[in-house]
Amino acid sequence: MDYQYYDDADYMDDEGGIDGIDDFYADHKFHNRYARHTDYPDDDDDDDGDNDAADDIHDNLVPDYGSLSDRLYDSYANCMLPSLIQVFSYLLPLLFGCLLCRVLCQLYARRRLQQQDANCRQMAPLHAINIICGLAMLYVTLGERMLLLLLLSLVSYALLQLVRLSRGGQRAAVAIAVLSIGSQFVYELALLEQRQDWAQLRGLQMVANMKVISLGFDLTAGLRSMPSLWTYLGYIFQPASCILGPWLSYGRYLDSLCHRPHWRRSLLHTLLNLSLCLLSLSVSNCIAPAWGELQLHRQQQQQHETRAQWLLMYAGALSVRSSHYFVSFLSQALLATSGQQLDTQSRSLGALVARPWHIEWPHSLSALVRCWNLPMHEWLKRYVYSASKQRSRHNTIVAVFCTYIVSSLLHGMDFRIYLVLLSLATFGQGEAMLRRHLATLCNACIAANPCPGAERCRYTRCPRRRGWRCASSWLVATINVAFTLLDIWHLAYLGVVLLNETLSMEADHQLPFMYHWAAVGYLNHYIGIGMFMLYLFIS
Repeated sequence: MDYQYYDDADYMDDEGGIDGIDDFYADHKFHNRYARHTDYPDDDDDDDGDNDAADDIHDNLVPDYGSLSDRLYDSYANCMLPSLIQVFSYLLPLLFGCLLCRVLCQLYARRRLQQQDANCRQMAPLHAINIICGLAMLYVTLGERMLLLLLLSLVSYALLQLVRLSRGGQRAAVAIAVLSIGSQFVYELALLEQRQDWAQLRGLQMVANMKVISLGFDLTAGLRSMPSLWTYLGYIFQPASCILGPWLSYGRYLDSLCHRPHWRRSLLHTLLNLSLCLLSLSVSNCIAPAWGELQLHRQQQQQHETRAQWLLMYAGALSVRSSHYFVSFLSQALLATSGQQLDTQSRSLGALVARPWHIEWPHSLSALVRCWNLPMHEWLKRYVYSASKQRSRHNTIVAVFCTYIVSSLLHGMDFRIYLVLLSLATFGQGEAMLRRHLATLCNACIAANPCPGAERCRYTRCPRRRGWRCASSWLVATINVAFTLLDIWHLAYLGVVLLNETLSMEADHQLPFMYHWAAVGYLNHYIGIGMFMLYLFIS
């Protein structure tokens, strides 16, 4: 099946994070809080007069930052170094498990480099190696809780057998998807309602459910034969993807059993991804929070309060995005270590999970979300968007919102993610429709999809086709940059809601997570709805 990015309508997937990334971050507290250095006065210190008390409150609310060198040293000693030490203690067992799996598989497959039937006896030891290494990594990470994931995987395999026997076509695969996603809500409500560690289990189960659902649709389409139990468990517990994700197609798993890249190339990819992983950790843990504290300091002094509020929101959203990059690069390092490849590859980094530059400087919101989580984007496009578009009369808009709803449900019971994703769907779809209509009216390359190149672009006023000596090319580039800046503004507005803490000055009670939206008067929601209204007006 061919999926054309440029001629088809846009759709977006999740802003919440890659397969279990936000859930992983909720369980492993690698990032600090914005107000971690802010000490709030106690109510009992009322010995002096009202003016003295007010001065004490002001002194406590506005900490002394000291010189720049002192702040840098404090950030390194009290933030960066402890964070790196903590993450290495988590990272080393994962890298060792992926490396051990690769070594054992290559030693066994040394004389069997040609791939055979996935269910044959000669392939069974390769599946067993993946199962043992994957379960060992899960045990190191979760302990005895990994037995629950093993039990749920066995139940899902029994459901797949029913799909094979029922011959119900795509309806059986849809039933598998409903049961798999619904099971997460059952576990969260009934089994683990009071367990704080359910966040990480939810992320791991989400990755397993995506693999099961993709298998169900592939089986009903007749693309694959029913895998044996060993083959199925090897796919589910593949070491590089069972902890942090991303989603891995069944075909890619089978291809990697006997054909892996060269060791030297894999080592280079691993080292580069680990370096970027640690850089992202430093930004999320230390640099973005320090910048947020500086903006909070300015806001408390009422210096450029409106600008400080937006910069504070941007710093919070940058911390959220950097945490996503951290786990994305970490999962890319695990994929490179195990020799596992994905559909999207890079020469310098190997398998790609995310493209941070296209997120930080987006061409449009629809292009941004395609780069947020490339494997999950492919999963949603194959099994949700395409199916919804074929069955719906108003195919594009309904398919987009169906995709967002499924993406939201995969993340479990989190109203913040629901609200952010639906807002993102509204903003992105409004921008895509408006820009597509303007591009058609003006015959200019200002659509939401990035320009495919001078030879493939269908618009006359294209900078790549006309060159930069033409005035219209500069006008087109200016319009595209204006939309990029608007999308960056949307990122700050939406991303700050996903922080687990409040960035406000109140310490006695937690403010609602929509506090920051209310502080700016829900301005971006008015802009997003206004794009829809403008599109209806000019069309």
